Amino acid sequence: MNKFPVIFIAVLVLACSGNSVPSGILKEKEIIPVLVDIHLAEGIYAQRYTEKITRLNYEEDLYLSVLKKYKLDQKTLEASVLYYGKHPDQYKPIYDEVLNRLLEMEVKSRAKDSIQNIRSRAQDSIQNLSTKAKDSIPKSKTK
Repeated sequence: MNKFPVIFIAVLVLACSGNSVPSGILKEKEIIPVLVDIHLAEGIYAQRYTEKITRLNYEEDLYLSVLKKYKLDQKTLEASVLYYGKHPDQYKPIYDEVLNRLLEMEVKSRAKDSIQNIRSRAQDSIQNLSTKAKDSIPKSKTK
């Protein structure tokens, strides 16, 4: 009978340790910003033709800039993505957070664009009113 609690605790410890990330693999909080920046880099790369960027190694430069920003080597990132790809139960919350951050950035960007558009239209309206006001004032005739 005394063995049951010991076995139960051992099983519980082993079950809980199954979610730990092995060494050499980025932790959840480390990989999220990296994945966000990789997606942003992919978005920049997708816009290369509208920006008239035709460098052959542009995609690689963007990818390497993300690695440099986080002081990572390519093998660590690839091993981390491969690890999480094999563990979708751990990858899903990571990717949910990545998507939330990207969505938050998009919302802020659209809000900023909207504010700039409103300001621009307001300035145009003020200029139009000012011009109309000047045109509607009768010119005094001087002799």
